[in-house]
Amino acid sequence: MAVQGRSRDRAKGVLSLSPPDRLSPMVAYPCAFMRFPVTRRSVLERIREADVDERRAAFGDLATAYWRPSYHYLRLHWRLSPETAEDVVQAFFTTAFEKGYVEKYDPAKAKFRTFLRTCLDRFIQNTRQAESAIKRGGEATLLSLDFPGAEHELAAYPALVVDDADRFFHDETIRALFARTVDAMRDAFTREGKPQVFDVFARHDLHPSADATYATVAADLRLTTGQVTNCLHAARRRFRELALASLRDVVATDDEYRAEARELFGVEVSPERSRGV
Repeated sequence: MAVQGRSRDRAKGVLSLSPPDRLSPMVAYPCAFMRFPVTRRSVLERIREADVDERRAAFGDLATAYWRPSYHYLRLHWRLSPETAEDVVQAFFTTAFEKGYVEKYDPAKAKFRTFLRTCLDRFIQNTRQAESAIKRGGEATLLSLDFPGAEHELAAYPALVVDDADRFFHDETIRALFARTVDAMRDAFTREGKPQVFDVFARHDLHPSADATYATVAADLRLTTGQVTNCLHAARRRFRELALASLRDVVATDDEYRAEARELFGVEVSPERSRGV
């Protein structure tokens, strides 16, 4: 799943999710000024906590955000088999937690994503035989990850050559962020008893037909064009809010969060925020 921009869609702020050759993660929303989400702290702050449960929760967020990009990177860049890539992903995130890889991150030297990818590269290089990568056993708890789903997504990359590792990892991370956001948004509107809001969003923004318009979506769902307009406004706002909240959980610094928010949504976020308790 990827965000693919088209000029006519961007003018309307449309989000189109389909597998392109090169991800274009920009989503055109009206520029706004937003404050950081209150009580949310960066993954780096939480991982450096002394409390082991807090650290474990932060690593859970980290794994959720980066395991799928890591798996695709291992399959396409390192050309590992599916089974080996699964083992390496499990071993990498377990070892990163146990040995404090992330705590060593220095934002002055590289972006957080680049740092993680470099750690993954070094992890592979330090494993003498990648095809017999460490299988975590004993007392180790394996992450519950949808590897078959991640493997199925690779069908969208026929004969892809990863010639820019940083760009590929960036694109895959944003792709995963947007996919998680769509799932969270669907669940939220279902819980709130507003499934038609997501249905409108899906038909017009996520998977539009070639002739999709407000009028055709309204006709298909037996709504008025005014209702479609209101649904899309609410859905796009919720998408942005959920995506930014998820992003805040997995970036390392305020500067990185500001830059990502600007790149993805064209919004400026305030560096002033409450850290909560």
